[in-house]
Amino acid sequence: MKKRKSDPMPLAAAVFMLVAGVLLGNVFTFGMQYWNDDIPREDCTMIKTQLLSYDEIRHGKHPMRIKEIAIDCSDGNRYFIDGVSINEDLINKLSSLTANNNITLLIHPNSNTIVEFSNGETVLLDFNDTIKRLEGEADGFLLLGVFTYFCALIGVYYIVYHIKHRKNK
Repeated sequence: MKKRKSDPMPLAAAVFMLVAGVLLGNVFTFGMQYWNDDIPREDCTMIKTQLLSYDEIRHGKHPMRIKEIAIDCSDGNRYFIDGVSINEDLINKLSSLTANNNITLLIHPNSNTIVEFSNGETVLLDFNDTIKRLEGEADGFLLLGVFTYFCALIGVYYIVYHIKHRKNK
């Protein structure tokens, strides 16, 4: 009895893996490293304004998990706290603030997210802690980027496979 050879990956799937792997690999590897870059405090933009309100923006699939927090300010702008920095302590401190409280924000120059948040003497979000958390997130995305590049290589392998088999026929 003859064994049947398994079909290789279809050419369209191989091309998709190549394109998606390269695009996502670039975003996960280089984009996240840039947006979450370890920057000195002096490079951040300091904003002194007043708090109007804040909104907890939740994940659609996981409504119990907060994706980010939007801070609406009297300067007419909306600033965001990245989800990696959100914890119970921050939420409790935010809920104790009232409208028109004076606040000071440090904004990351590459991602425009809040890396430090203070209200007078009270620090709601610490710069050093936020930078460490952003670095950890970037490292996780780096691993994901390497995986997507690996998927792109699999796509290249099967594209070459299809090209060689067409020439042989």
